[in-house]
Amino acid sequence: MAMSHIQPVLFFLASLFFLPALCSAIDFEYCTKNGHDYGSISQIWVSPSDGPQENPTITIHLFGSASKDISAGTLVYVTYRSGDFTGLLKTYDLCDVSACNPEYVIEAGTDFELTLSDVLYVGFDEEIKYSVSLREKTSEEKNPIIKMCVDFKVPHPAFPPPALVSM
Repeated sequence: MAMSHIQPVLFFLASLFFLPALCSAIDFEYCTKNGHDYGSISQIWVSPSDGPQENPTITIHLFGSASKDISAGTLVYVTYRSGDFTGLLKTYDLCDVSACNPEYVIEAGTDFELTLSDVLYVGFDEEIKYSVSLREKTSEEKNPIIKMCVDFKVPHPAFPPPALVSM
């Protein structure tokens, strides 16, 4: 089948409408509305995880800047909230999602990226919010202390990935 001259133009026009939605960062807010001890988050990206899986998962990419050293042993919690219910989706050691150094993982004044893979996708609902928090373990506290936390919604349709259609 011969390709007409109009097909590339139609594909280009369609990509102008759909690609920005697929490649844009997600809106987020700090859980306490005013930032946190460890620094700031600049962007959050969410994508479907690779490979066939029984339960769909997503990968969350956080980009930020550290205002103080973030030490090894810091935990990263991924939770979701729907109404009054909060559920834990996954917990990571910071060394598992960034380069690890015995004294500190992320130095103050540096930019960082955390890649949180294989997070269970709980489906799309306007009420569901995901949260990612960095928590410091201490010997005095039973529960790790939240040092940074962001809330966001996974936009619809984030999963399954959109299919390209050929004309």
